[in-house]
Amino acid sequence: WNLLSILLAVTVRSSLAFTFSGGYSPILQSIGAHRASLCHGGSAFQLDSALAARRASTHARPLDFGRKQSLRMLMDVPKQVLVTGASGKTGFFTFKKLRELEKEFFTKGLVHSEKGAKKLQSIGASLGDSSAIKQSNKKLRDMGMVAEDEDPDIYIGDIVTKEGLDEAIQGCDALVILTSGVPKLRKREIFKSILAKLIGQQRLPKFYYDQMPEQVDWIGCRNQIDAAKAAGVGHIVLVSSMGVSPQKNTPENILNKLGDGNILVWKAKAEEYLKASGVPYSIVHPGGLLNKPGGERELVFGVDDELLDDYEKRGATRAIPRADVASVVVECLRHPDAVRNKSFDVVSKAPGQGTPTTDMAALFRAIPSAAPH
Repeated sequence: WNLLSILLAVTVRSSLAFTFSGGYSPILQSIGAHRASLCHGGSAFQLDSALAARRASTHARPLDFGRKQSLRMLMDVPKQVLVTGASGKTGFFTFKKLRELEKEFFTKGLVHSEKGAKKLQSIGASLGDSSAIKQSNKKLRDMGMVAEDEDPDIYIGDIVTKEGLDEAIQGCDALVILTSGVPKLRKREIFKSILAKLIGQQRLPKFYYDQMPEQVDWIGCRNQIDAAKAAGVGHIVLVSSMGVSPQKNTPENILNKLGDGNILVWKAKAEEYLKASGVPYSIVHPGGLLNKPGGERELVFGVDDELLDDYEKRGATRAIPRADVASVVVECLRHPDAVRNKSFDVVSKAPGQGTPTTDMAALFRAIPSAAPH
């Protein structure tokens, strides 16, 4: 058996060197030397280092996404994923779930503030070595000693100004966009609405945004798509919202009225931009988001906002737990071929109604692909 294992290893290496012509054997040698380090939480992501070093060679051909993925699968290397909006409610669920699957995913998170970074640090994510430690490590390396810098898996940046975005997305195979404008309600508005109800009047509370949807859901999303395309990312999962279809996305839609933000208008524009980008995509339109446990409900899928009208006919509600949305995103990354260039809606049945969904891949395949853009 040992002899057979050796022969098999030699055959695989020879085949790889032949298939990926242009001198890829140095990559394989580097991978073999560092195979034990290819895991989540290591001090360096050695496969990408090897690939980057090889691309820098004047004799090496560029390594396209397909070839890079082939190497990753053959060497059983986790897929690198960047989650933006990772400290948000749904973003945090998603980031946490992906980190728990460390054999499948090497997960990085982009947040907007130090407060967001601390939230990710609470589950073991790292900002990497400080500048002082990096300088100290460099001095040790100059002396011939081994001292590797710890790469971060948390990045602080801004999707609107693009600060930190390009750095965070480098080396990633997939991008999960979970950034969104968030309507907020002032306390006095709650009081005014309660008072109006007590005297028999109807009053819609006035909302506001720290950053308007045009900035976050359009410009910020466009910047992320551009950065992903430039970095050679092979799959973008965009978590959007139900209500973006032309028949529902009207000025009268209450979501567009909140804070005069027209949030569905800008989300729809970002979706069209993604579809036209040429990057393989999956667009998820969840219903109303619930802060309830996940994994306890049957999920119901649809397209083109049909569930907003037909949810009762299908025994569903218009809502879905955030944790279940995170699970949908994870399964999109696990089954990219089943959701390639698909846009779909998802809600859930009430707890105890139906059977909790476990096999999403079969449901994904039943969703029709989008028409060519």
